[in-house]
Amino acid sequence: TPDEARVKEFHLKQMWKSPNGTIRNILNGTVFREPILCKNVPRLIPGWTKPICIGRHAFGDQYKATDIVINGPGKLKLVFVPEGKVEKTELEVYKFTGAGGVALSMYNTDESISAFAEASMNTA
Repeated sequence: TPDEARVKEFHLKQMWKSPNGTIRNILNGTVFREPILCKNVPRLIPGWTKPICIGRHAFGDQYKATDIVINGPGKLKLVFVPEGKVEKTELEVYKFTGAGGVALSMYNTDESISAFAEASMNTA
């Protein structure tokens, strides 16, 4: 996955998204992995003999997140505006001072969380 330096170096038209992130989004964010077992590395629980499967719910995480570089002091806010309503919810996330920093906004949906829970139970 290219960063800004690679975009310039290879004269890319855009900073392409992660192929792994694209696949995870197609799968609604659910990925299961089994660990690689090495005979010379002792297990944390010596009596455990069944395989351990790792589940990751990667929907809406950094691959669909929105980020911003903060160039100086100011307030970072999160605002939700519901459809068809005038009232909005506004939260102050952080008050930047000095040189600033960076901010990242992520989200998830009830449907995606339920799909991950169902996939986890089906895998178990």
